[in-house]
Amino acid sequence: MKIIFIYNGAENLGIEYISSYLKSKGHEVYLLFDPAVFSGDYLINNKLFSRILNIEKKIIQKTIDLKPDIVAFSAFTGNFRWCLNIAQEIKKLSNVPIVFGGVHSTAVPDEVLSNDCIDFAVIGEGEHAMLDLLEHMEKGTGREALLNTPNICFTYQGDVHMNTPRPYIKDLDSLPFPDKFLFYDKVPFLEEKYLITTSRGCPYSCTYCSNNMYHKIYCTEKQHVRRRSPDNVIEELIYFKKRGRVKLVSFADDVFTFSKSWLEDFIEKYRSRINLPFFCSVHPLSITEEKAALLKEGGCCLVTMGVQSGSERIRKEVFERHGSNDKIIESINQLKNAGIKVSVDNIFGAPSETEDDLKESLELYKEAKTDRILTFWLTYYPKTSIISYAEDHDILSKNDIKNIEKGHTGFAHNTGSVSEDKIELYSKYEILFHIRSLIHNNRLFSLVSKVVIHIPFKKAATKIVALLNAVKNRDFKAFYLIKYIWSEKHVP
Repeated sequence: MKIIFIYNGAENLGIEYISSYLKSKGHEVYLLFDPAVFSGDYLINNKLFSRILNIEKKIIQKTIDLKPDIVAFSAFTGNFRWCLNIAQEIKKLSNVPIVFGGVHSTAVPDEVLSNDCIDFAVIGEGEHAMLDLLEHMEKGTGREALLNTPNICFTYQGDVHMNTPRPYIKDLDSLPFPDKFLFYDKVPFLEEKYLITTSRGCPYSCTYCSNNMYHKIYCTEKQHVRRRSPDNVIEELIYFKKRGRVKLVSFADDVFTFSKSWLEDFIEKYRSRINLPFFCSVHPLSITEEKAALLKEGGCCLVTMGVQSGSERIRKEVFERHGSNDKIIESINQLKNAGIKVSVDNIFGAPSETEDDLKESLELYKEAKTDRILTFWLTYYPKTSIISYAEDHDILSKNDIKNIEKGHTGFAHNTGSVSEDKIELYSKYEILFHIRSLIHNNRLFSLVSKVVIHIPFKKAATKIVALLNAVKNRDFKAFYLIKYIWSEKHVP
């Protein structure tokens, strides 16, 4: 059967894995891709350029021209409305079955299926479920044949029927390597920063993260993290290294360093057979001096560490993230002493956050001396525990929550619960955080910050400071984003 995936903004490993699995079973898979350079949350948001470069009509027409047997969307909360709009337009022109998967569909399949244009929703891991769905369509049997098929949800006799998910895929080595050319054929530049994951799942369950939702859905599972063998990962990397286009390997694991024994085995093989610089994400509690040394030995040049707040109260009471500020500073120092640059993530807009909490964060970053601080507004994802916390503290209304589930809103400052004064306060600390990562000298920082906090257009100033910091650190991630904007793209 012929299946078309429609996606926007970035390479998607989930789609690549499903594509390679379906192709291994004899199905045809195509991708229609919108690079979304000036829309969405990946790069630059600019409404004018976004309208000028809009290719939705091309995607819709190409879908019709290809005459697929099924059209599939992988939706997260931020792009759900984009996906839904295209699905609605396709349905006006064709009766082709449409299936939605991804994080948003997993969280609220009933809400997703309330839209008439969507025929099926797949929750959780999609490889086996998508194959089941295609085989069902080939047989041409009625929907009653799917009533006990795990992971597949649909409307049946006027009600939404939701099958429970099958157990996690435990043996990740059994899956074929992801279909990277699905995206490389659209944006060849993507191959320069090779995106790969060695694991699925996260050992932590932070209240704001979609893993928190997955842990609830898969509550009967004893182990949420599953990992590929080092040899299996190396085998995938060897093929693309031989092509000669990969300049950097980007590991997409939620926590790359959670297992020391796996890391020891992997780094030895990676250094001897791949030997390319790499990037990964870590958790403060997953770092030791030994692990930092292993990362450096393997060629790690930058890590991203989720700090999220320098307030221990916010981390403990709101985010349910364990670990003290002392541990965060220790972990950062261990990485920096090993010669690895450290970027940290900080979330603004946590329920009950005050200026005192922001001051604590600034003090933490003063001590930590990180190379980069990335700031984000809290995004409320459906069915995560922070939703309940915000509702209990009268920060989110039931209408806000409904809108989040519909994909209309997700950012804390869009819910109406954050005043203009508080947004201004956050803007001040956003630029202070960026300056703090640019200027480590306390005296110079104090002088510069006294001037900067009074200037208008703080958002623009923050971007300028971030660019200066990228130049100072020779920040390859920032440079890759800039190169992505100007790279050759074959759309849709």
